[in-house]
Amino acid sequence: MRAVHKRYLREFFPAMLAYVILLFLSVGWLKTLEGSLARTLVTLLPVLPIAFVIRAMVRVIRDQDEFERRIDLESIAIAGGIGAFGFFTYGMLLNARVIAAPPAEAVAIWVLPVLLGCFGVVKCAVRLYYRAR
Repeated sequence: MRAVHKRYLREFFPAMLAYVILLFLSVGWLKTLEGSLARTLVTLLPVLPIAFVIRAMVRVIRDQDEFERRIDLESIAIAGGIGAFGFFTYGMLLNARVIAAPPAEAVAIWVLPVLLGCFGVVKCAVRLYYRAR
């Protein structure tokens, strides 16, 4: 494993651990809080570690070689397209009242996990594509 990827893992995993811990803490803590400011601050606690995850992703992409960057760029483009197409299709079905509408926040909160999940799956596929060539 190259140094750039080791650094990524050193930055990524602590940030994700902090996210998971803060997510559980904030959900529990919200049940006891009143007032908009306090609820806003506690709700946004898990967002801070995600900013560090994104920072780690940007740094690893910036510091990779050209071929690795190409794989990541293609993967994020395809993943973005898949995620956008999926949410667009879902929105069309909601608009037609073919499926029951969940609360808006239930949809909005899934945008980033869907994008990152698609990116991970697509990146594996793109790597295999280039390996086979």
